[in-house]
Amino acid sequence: RRMKARAPPPPNQASATSRIHSEQKSPAETAVISDQNLVSMKENMINRSVDFTVVLPSGLEQKSTVQGSKAVMDLLVDLCSQYRLNPSQHSLELKSSGTQPPLSYKPNTLVGALDVQTVLLKEKVPEEKTKRPLPRVPEKSVRLVVNYLKTQKTVVRVSPEVPLHNIIPAICEKCEVSQEHVVLLRDGITGEELELTKSLEELGIKEVYAWDRKR
Repeated sequence: RRMKARAPPPPNQASATSRIHSEQKSPAETAVISDQNLVSMKENMINRSVDFTVVLPSGLEQKSTVQGSKAVMDLLVDLCSQYRLNPSQHSLELKSSGTQPPLSYKPNTLVGALDVQTVLLKEKVPEEKTKRPLPRVPEKSVRLVVNYLKTQKTVVRVSPEVPLHNIIPAICEKCEVSQEHVVLLRDGITGEELELTKSLEELGIKEVYAWDRKR
């Protein structure tokens, strides 16, 4: 007895199976498609023309259009050249709208990759170099020998260039003599009083006698 040939599958079944296979794509294939879409979107953004408003340092506004493939640092150079400004003394602030904060970018960021609506061309504020204080020159000083109480002697380090009345406080503190009653003498024999408006250098001395009038 002959076996009957198996009936062919319904035509709709094959198409349904192929449709299921086409819909159930692997994650790798899906990732490739999404990457391709992303690349094409980026290319469209970069290749498009970008219209924006340029705000000059003076506040004047100008309309401008550039290719999205232009880098921000090139845009700065072009704008400065167009308006006769020095690129090294200016910077760009990019904004997508007036209320939002400035856009973050790098010098090589392409303009088309940013949603730029306004470009502010700003003059850089020169940074004041912190002036280093001049090295302090040590004050010149000498050892002044002071004779007091007839028999006592001490040494005071003072400036030889200032008037004597400026060094009297240091002498009196060292010798425990009152400033109101002290007199500075050239020596203990002649009793010649020294001019308090002159300095040790002017008088050519390195030794004085401190005399207490009260005593």
